[in-house]
Amino acid sequence: MLPPVRKFVFTLAAAAAMQFALGGAAPVLAAQTPPAKTVQAKKAVKTAVKKTSTAKASAKRAAAKTPQKARAVKTSLQKKPVRRVKQRRAGMSPSQATLAGLRKTEDPLMLGSSVAYAVDQDTGEELVVKNADVPLPIASVTKLMTALVIAESELPLNEKLRVTREDYVRSTASSKLRSGMRVTRGALLQAALMSSDNRAAHALARTYPGGKRALVARMNERARALGMSDSAFTDPTGLDNGNHSTARDLSRLVAAVYEHQEIRSASTQPFATITAGKRRVNLSTTNRLIGDPSWRIGIQKTGFTTAAGRCMVVQSDVGERRLVMVVLDSPNNAQRANDMRTMRAYVEGEAEFRRGFEETVPYEIF
Repeated sequence: MLPPVRKFVFTLAAAAAMQFALGGAAPVLAAQTPPAKTVQAKKAVKTAVKKTSTAKASAKRAAAKTPQKARAVKTSLQKKPVRRVKQRRAGMSPSQATLAGLRKTEDPLMLGSSVAYAVDQDTGEELVVKNADVPLPIASVTKLMTALVIAESELPLNEKLRVTREDYVRSTASSKLRSGMRVTRGALLQAALMSSDNRAAHALARTYPGGKRALVARMNERARALGMSDSAFTDPTGLDNGNHSTARDLSRLVAAVYEHQEIRSASTQPFATITAGKRRVNLSTTNRLIGDPSWRIGIQKTGFTTAAGRCMVVQSDVGERRLVMVVLDSPNNAQRANDMRTMRAYVEGEAEFRRGFEETVPYEIF
């Protein structure tokens, strides 16, 4: 007996293969989203961003108009011991995609992510398409573009760079890098991609010729050159929600970084130890698919901010194909990994059925 997901996948693959045998085009598993709704989704995302910015501005104006006496009373009250109210976790706030209603989009694979995309890296054949053209924040997936610019700059990876206080970017994510540590550029690249270390990404940008501003400018140049027409980059870490892209654009970025061995090696190790002066710093991956022997991953990157939700891009060999898969705005880490598994199972099932169909004599079917 096949599990329910595999059974569902093979049912879809069977129907698709029959269409293929009768002279139809290669199947694309796509969410039923007309072009008009895609435009509406883009507008909804812009509206959600605008409302958030307006609310923040209103709060600042209200605070500025508070009379001094009222502030004095507030200060005196704060001196008295009060019971602290448990703060709401940042991750509980809805993402931009969720506010725009993208999480409600129905798709044949019943994926939990707002956006999903799977494409053959070599042929460009699209296999799974769900809201693939809606620009959204991409969080630390941004670091793949940072890594591409560093790799193409041909700066020596064995050059030692000093981590400084300037690299202490504002973030709830932790970092094992401390001010004064001397770390090679290659080790910083590994920390940025494997552990998604924001200080490492900032140090790479700060020490780039011309500094962070020059690196960000180059990131946008490379995006245009790759045909990433719906993408923009504003910082090297992904903490700024101005970094946005679409799933289709990100597949182009993944294909480009795959050409660099140093990026493939840096992003796909489950554990690593780097040297920082006399200290040794242990790193671990943020991707639960790394280390799974059933996956042959060539490139990966995860990301999370409140506005972006959980994101992941993966390049992996699936059967005889090299596949690029993207999910954006997953509700949690388990769901984004499960959506990747579901897309891979669908592609594997389609390929297996097609191979069996080609070996079958037609009269045996009818």
